[in-house]
Amino acid sequence: MSFAVKVAPDEATQVPVLLKTIRVWREAVRHVVDHIIRTRQIGLAKVHHALYRLLRERYGLPARLAQDAIRQGIWIAKGWLRNPKRGRRPVIRRLWMVLTPKGSYTFKAHGEVSILTLDGRRTYKLCYVERWHGRYEGWKQKEARLVLKDGRLWLKVVVKHEVPLMKPEGTLGVDVNYTNITMSDGTRLELDAFKRAHGFKIEAEHIQKRHRRSWRYIRAVRSRIKALGRRARNIITDACRKAALEVVRHAYETRKAIVLEDLTGLKEANRKGRTVRIWRARLALWAYRELQKWIEWKARLYGVPVFKVSPRGTSSICPNCGSRLRSMGNRRLKCPVCGLEGDRDLIAAINLGMRGAQATQMAPDANENPRAMKGKLKKGDRTNAPIFQQPG
Repeated sequence: MSFAVKVAPDEATQVPVLLKTIRVWREAVRHVVDHIIRTRQIGLAKVHHALYRLLRERYGLPARLAQDAIRQGIWIAKGWLRNPKRGRRPVIRRLWMVLTPKGSYTFKAHGEVSILTLDGRRTYKLCYVERWHGRYEGWKQKEARLVLKDGRLWLKVVVKHEVPLMKPEGTLGVDVNYTNITMSDGTRLELDAFKRAHGFKIEAEHIQKRHRRSWRYIRAVRSRIKALGRRARNIITDACRKAALEVVRHAYETRKAIVLEDLTGLKEANRKGRTVRIWRARLALWAYRELQKWIEWKARLYGVPVFKVSPRGTSSICPNCGSRLRSMGNRRLKCPVCGLEGDRDLIAAINLGMRGAQATQMAPDANENPRAMKGKLKKGDRTNAPIFQQPG
């Protein structure tokens, strides 16, 4: 959860005491990181024994904030030391501070929080929105971060809640494509966001080509390129959230587990070929990882199980007899052995659902078996994909 913090300036210095606390805490974390990198000691007990009293006396931090600074400095330094491809030493520039629940921060009421500062505990009002924050009422508060962004202080709180997984009655294969999301029961969601984002990417590349040597040094050109990239990312993020919610709701209503493709290494596998530049740009904006991440996140909220299986051969193997499919044009495939014919995306989704059923030892749903798809889909199903057609 993210809250905008309402801060009043201090009467003496006209500087918010909370902002001073963040600055001092950042300096303390820098000191901890430098000490660990210099001594190569990453144990919590040794670092605490060496720096705790120093942080209390030199920086004037309360006990809880000094402990948080030590833990955060160990986390940053340890990540840098254990990285085999590490570059320069970590530099902490942004103003932020880690807070622990019931230690350095506590929620008092709706829209109020008590935060530990250099001058003791202070109570601040938060921008509380019932429509958004109210849905997390009763969730357990975990670690929080106080961040200064665009001149405003934000309190970002991690909340935790145990959601029981439902017992699925079947599997729902989800095939993600560049222009649509196809499910194994015939439901299809059209996507045009990736195409629109790719258009902004092309426009930014055209601007760079017109100013090959100077676009990095002209503020207006550089700002325009950044704006196009930001707009493309916003379009992709918004589309991924909405599409993920549709998929998860459909799986929850039909009581099915979601089966996704394990697309690890997809970018590396597309390095060769004549269309490398086009498809690498599309894959970068396709953000299949972002979409799958949001599907998994929404599924956790609804308690829907999610499984990942290998996508190898899902669009080229017959789900009825396992033979190699032949292309009939217009994204339609046909099996030369059993005569099964259908849409390429739907075949891939059905294969994913069947593999997920095998992986989870779950009997596949009747709608995922091509032999059982001679009838019509249920009324109300959103589909544009054709049903499999048996010969004769």
